[in-house]
Amino acid sequence: MHTRVLYVNFTDTVILACDACHRSKALPAATVKDLPQPLKVRCPCGAVFGVTVVIRSCYRKQTRLPGTYAARDAHTGQMQTRGRMIVENLSRTGLRFRPLVPPRVQIDEVLLVAFTLDDPQQSPIQKAVRVREIADGCIGGEFLDHGTYTDTNRLLGFYLRP
Repeated sequence: MHTRVLYVNFTDTVILACDACHRSKALPAATVKDLPQPLKVRCPCGAVFGVTVVIRSCYRKQTRLPGTYAARDAHTGQMQTRGRMIVENLSRTGLRFRPLVPPRVQIDEVLLVAFTLDDPQQSPIQKAVRVREIADGCIGGEFLDHGTYTDTNRLLGFYLRP
């Protein structure tokens, strides 16, 4: 059974389309969010396929941006961990990056990340990130200031426009 991944937000409609007969059915994303994933869809034509619906509040852009990360000791302010990374995806509220060497970081730790966007201005980005997920050799983090209006957040907003 072939499984596809659909990324939507709560206001979107999920369109389930059959590859065999091209029939489609629209469902509100809110009704799909609590169903066990992946969804097993059986089309009236007899085709069966899987769909995993991932609901996100913000658009996430796939990237390959080199950068650095650093962690400071909360008590002394001294640098504990430093390393190079590749930013794999980016959203208005956070990022997912792959450290080139596995670091010793923990969930809820705050890291300082720095990278350059591949936009025409080559905009430098420096942000504080709270680690929310560590999986498959990648770190997912939430920007601490994603809700405030700053020049950096404005640059990210323009960069993330589809």
